[in-house]
Formats: sequence, C-alpha cells, structure tokens
Amino acid sequence: MTDKIAFVTGAASGIGEAVSRQLRAAGMRVAMCDINASEGERIAQEIGGYFIHCDVQRVDSVEAAVHECASTVGVPDYAHLNAGIMTAAPGERFLAIEDVSIEQYRRITGINMDGVFFGLKALVPRMKAKGAGAITITASIAGLGALGIDPLYSMSKYGMIGLGRGVAAANAKTGLRVNVICPGVVDTPILPEELSPPKAVRMPPSVLAEEVVDLLLRGENGEVRVKLTGKPSFRMEVPDLNALAEGKVNT
Repeated sequence: MTDKIAFVTGAASGIGEAVSRQLRAAGMRVAMCDINASEGERIAQEIGGYFIHCDVQRVDSVEAAVHECASTVGVPDYAHLNAGIMTAAPGERFLAIEDVSIEQYRRITGINMDGVFFGLKALVPRMKAKGAGAITITASIAGLGALGIDPLYSMSKYGMIGLGRGVAAANAKTGLRVNVICPGVVDTPILPEELSPPKAVRMPPSVLAEEVVDLLLRGENGEVRVKLTGKPSFRMEVPDLNALAEGKVNT
C-alpha cells in the first residue's frame, strides 16, 4: 500500500490522530490536516506523515489543503473527513438551546457541517478523476437518536449521515465510495463530563480507528456503520428514497 495516499482532517488529536497512525502503519502516505499546527506537526514528524495546516470552517483553507496534498503528496485514494466539536468546549457548561449564542451555533455548524461539505467539494472531483477511492465521514450515534445536552451536535451529525448517503448515491457509478461511521462515546478531547464514566464507557480512539480504516478499504458505497464500545460494529439500514416514495418500503 506504499503507493496509496490518505487525507485526514482533525488529525492532531483523538480519532483523526488514531486513524492517521493506523493508515501510516499500513504503509500509506498520510496528509494530516488540522488547525492545531504544533500538535499536528509533532505527530506527523513522529509517524512520518505530512502536516497541512487547515481551518475546516473556511472553504479557501480546505481547498488550499487539498491542493497542497495533491501537489505535494498526491491526489488522495482515501479521505477521512473527521474534524468535529461539540457546542460547549471542554470544561464549559452546556446551555439550553435558547441560551446558545449565535457565535457558538456558527462555530459548530462551521466545523461539523461546512467542513465536511468543503472537503467533499474539493476532494470528490479530484478523486473521481483518479478513478477510484473512498471517503469516510465521521458522524455519531447522536445522529441516530436524541442528545439532550447538545441538540446542535446531534443536528450536525444527522446532517452528515444524510449528506454522506446523498453524495454516495450521486456517485454510485463513478468508482468513488462514500460512507459514514457512527461511533458511540469515544475518549477524545471534546468529550464532556456529562458523558464521562460511569455515565458512559469510553471507547479508545484506536478501536474506532480500526473501523474507519476498514470502511475506507472495504466499506460499501453509502454504508452507515455503527460502532459501540465493547460490541461488534453493525450496519445501519437506511431506505432508498426512490423506493420509499414508490411505496416499496414499509415504514
């Protein structure tokens, strides 16, 4: 796999760091993108990756990062669009929806949703032109249910499942696969105290990273995979909208 190239956002910590490490261990050349330059550069140097500074909230920054990857490392064969936050920063108090500031709203939608859209916008045409490959989007089980402490986080992850499925359907005949990973509670820096043990058992990022790498290498186009702590992963079945509209799917 030494000729394969991977592009990872949110690569300076948590899930993105673990995925970058495993992809690099598999022999891939890895472009590690993050806004945290000091940690990103340190980890990239440690594992032999290539760090690219990127603010996923800005379309010009994402486009520049993809361009730098393509021109310096190569057009990606695999991409993990992973950067994400919760509405409240670690250590901050979660607020009722009516008390969330516009700035907080713009920040979480900018990173969790815009960042993935900008990544797809920049990556899809380049990867299709290369002929094949896969993009995995990090969503969450919060996108499959209700998260009372952070409805905006839940909203953003619902959106990423729909976006990933839609882009997968639109590119079904191109050779490019797009799929989604929905983890349970992962032990990352964004995790709030409300989801800490004993209230929730944390999954090591390395465990979730194994699922992401498997999705990149072998996952089906449009697949939505769920991985919970201490349990085998499973695929979430989502009905085809055309079949649903034609009454061919029971609801």
